[in-house]
Amino acid sequence: MTGSRNEIPEMIASVEPVNSGFCLTDPTDLRYQYITSLRHRFGEFLHKASVSLRQQGEENTVDAVHMLVSLLRI
Repeated sequence: MTGSRNEIPEMIASVEPVNSGFCLTDPTDLRYQYITSLRHRFGEFLHKASVSLRQQGEENTVDAVHMLVSLLRI
């Protein structure tokens, strides 16, 4: 479940998009579509992991949250 009522405004980053010179820029390219689908699946995985951690409570989650945040930086 997502929604603004569960989010703390100061914890939401607002970053300007950066043109980093990615080699795949054509949305009709099958390689671009493949990478985009992988990124989407990874984002869904991270979201499900964060929801699961929230439901487990606060015990023994420090290491799991640290790993999740590390994955977000990739």
